[in-house]
Amino acid sequence: MTPAAVCACRNAFLKPSTSLIPAIRGSHAAVFRKRPGQLIVNRIKDVCHFYFIGIGFLPVLFCLAYNHIVYGTCELKDYPTEGTAPHHWQFERTPIRQWWAKWFGVSDIEHHERNLAYYEKQGILARWRQIEQRVKHLEGERWDYKGWSYQPVSSTWVDYGRWHALRMRDQYEQHGHYAQ
Repeated sequence: MTPAAVCACRNAFLKPSTSLIPAIRGSHAAVFRKRPGQLIVNRIKDVCHFYFIGIGFLPVLFCLAYNHIVYGTCELKDYPTEGTAPHHWQFERTPIRQWWAKWFGVSDIEHHERNLAYYEKQGILARWRQIEQRVKHLEGERWDYKGWSYQPVSSTWVDYGRWHALRMRDQYEQHGHYAQ
């Protein structure tokens, strides 16, 4: 066989039939790849950036800087002997801290009273726990029971208990249940 005939045979026999070839685009790489949508994610990021940075962090930072530059720190003055007594928030160092203490803070007196109430409540609860532990200890020591959880028993159950105790006493073998 001639080389041209070998090449023709090789192309004829080795080439797959056209019905088995899938349809493929003859273009270059995919320009638009499939990927998950990002519209919602980008929208959330934009909204968060706007609310936290745009109208949150930066305006507060500018307000604080302006206040610190214009007013500076507060001055310490003598406690007034005449007129009304100063409020608790007037003892703060800066105007921002004074504003915060006036509208959102608690005074030292109120803080002290809250702590006293909290520790008083904790003391009462600790005393109750101590009494309960003592009661449980005495119950275990004396083989006692709580009196307020006692359930009254009917006389039928008392009679049945007595009959059962006598039956167990008179029984020859402990594991056997023989008719009498």
